[in-house]
Amino acid sequence: AFSDKVCIDEARLYMGEWAAAFGRQEATHSGTFLGIEPTGKRVEIRYMDFWKVVDGKIVDNWVNVDFAHVAAQLGVDLFNGEGWEAFDRGEKVPPRPEN
Repeated sequence: AFSDKVCIDEARLYMGEWAAAFGRQEATHSGTFLGIEPTGKRVEIRYMDFWKVVDGKIVDNWVNVDFAHVAAQLGVDLFNGEGWEAFDRGEKVPPRPEN
Protein backbone atom coordinates (compact mmCIF):
# COMPACT_ATOMS: atom_id res chain seq x y z
CA ALA A 1 0.00 0.00 0.00
CA PHE A 2 3.02 2.30 0.45
CA SER A 3 6.05 2.88 -1.73
CA ASP A 4 9.17 5.06 -1.71
CA LYS A 5 9.62 4.37 2.03
CA VAL A 6 12.30 6.09 4.05
CA CYS A 7 12.86 4.79 7.61
CA ILE A 8 13.95 7.22 10.29
CA ASP A 9 14.85 5.75 13.69
CA GLU A 10 14.48 8.56 16.22
CA ALA A 11 15.65 6.61 19.27
CA ARG A 12 17.13 3.23 20.09
CA LEU A 13 17.08 2.05 23.68
CA TYR A 14 18.58 -0.97 25.42
CA MET A 15 17.85 -2.17 28.95
CA GLY A 16 18.66 -5.63 30.20
CA GLU A 17 17.19 -8.13 27.77
CA TRP A 18 14.99 -5.55 26.00
CA ALA A 19 15.77 -3.31 23.05
CA ALA A 20 13.48 -0.83 21.33
CA ALA A 21 13.40 1.53 18.38
CA PHE A 22 11.04 4.47 17.97
CA GLY A 23 10.66 6.37 14.77
CA ARG A 24 8.76 6.84 11.58
CA GLN A 25 8.65 5.94 7.95
CA GLU A 26 7.85 8.46 5.28
CA ALA A 27 6.13 6.87 2.31
CA THR A 28 3.79 7.43 -0.63
CA HIS A 29 0.25 5.99 -0.41
CA SER A 30 0.37 4.06 -3.70
CA GLY A 31 -1.99 1.11 -3.05
CA THR A 32 -5.21 0.31 -1.19
CA PHE A 33 -4.79 0.60 2.60
CA LEU A 34 -7.58 -0.22 5.09
CA GLY A 35 -10.00 0.06 2.17
CA ILE A 36 -8.68 3.54 1.27
CA GLU A 37 -7.90 3.77 -2.44
CA PRO A 38 -4.44 5.12 -3.38
CA THR A 39 -4.16 8.90 -2.98
CA GLY A 40 -0.56 9.49 -3.98
CA LYS A 41 -0.13 11.46 -0.71
CA ARG A 42 3.13 11.39 1.19
CA VAL A 43 2.46 10.20 4.77
CA GLU A 44 4.28 9.69 8.04
CA ILE A 45 3.98 6.19 9.57
CA ARG A 46 4.96 6.30 13.26
CA TYR A 47 6.13 3.09 14.94
CA MET A 48 7.57 1.48 18.05
CA ASP A 49 9.50 -1.79 17.75
CA PHE A 50 10.46 -3.90 20.79
CA TRP A 51 12.76 -6.94 20.94
CA LYS A 52 13.46 -9.34 23.77
CA VAL A 53 17.00 -10.71 23.46
CA VAL A 54 18.16 -13.81 25.34
CA ASP A 55 21.67 -15.20 24.90
CA GLY A 56 22.23 -12.90 21.94
CA LYS A 57 19.12 -14.08 20.06
CA ILE A 58 15.80 -12.33 19.49
CA VAL A 59 13.13 -14.45 21.20
CA ASP A 60 10.21 -12.02 20.98
CA ASN A 61 9.31 -9.00 18.86
CA TRP A 62 6.40 -6.57 19.22
CA VAL A 63 5.71 -3.85 16.67
CA ASN A 64 3.17 -1.08 17.15
CA VAL A 65 2.20 1.15 14.22
CA ASP A 66 -0.03 4.23 14.54
CA PHE A 67 -2.49 3.27 11.77
CA ALA A 68 -5.09 5.76 13.02
CA HIS A 69 -2.61 8.58 12.34
CA VAL A 70 -1.89 7.22 8.86
CA ALA A 71 -5.61 6.99 8.03
CA ALA A 72 -6.16 10.56 9.33
CA GLN A 73 -3.49 11.84 6.92
CA LEU A 74 -5.50 10.16 4.15
CA GLY A 75 -8.70 11.91 5.27
CA VAL A 76 -10.28 9.00 7.18
CA ASP A 77 -11.18 9.18 10.89
CA LEU A 78 -11.08 5.57 12.15
CA PHE A 79 -12.75 6.70 15.39
CA ASN A 80 -15.64 8.48 13.71
CA GLY A 81 -15.21 11.64 15.77
CA GLU A 82 -14.83 9.78 19.07
CA GLY A 83 -11.01 9.98 19.28
CA TRP A 84 -9.02 12.12 21.70
CA GLU A 85 -8.60 14.88 19.11
CA ALA A 86 -12.26 15.95 19.51
CA PHE A 87 -11.70 16.33 23.26
CA ASP A 88 -8.46 18.29 22.72
CA ARG A 89 -10.24 20.70 20.38
CA GLY A 90 -13.02 21.18 22.96
CA GLU A 91 -15.67 19.68 20.66
CA LYS A 92 -16.45 16.96 23.21
CA VAL A 93 -16.40 16.87 26.98
CA PRO A 94 -15.04 13.76 28.71
CA PRO A 95 -17.58 11.82 30.76
CA ARG A 96 -17.46 12.47 34.50
CA PRO A 97 -18.44 10.07 37.29
CA GLU A 98 -21.84 10.79 38.80
CA ASN A 99 -21.73 12.28 42.32
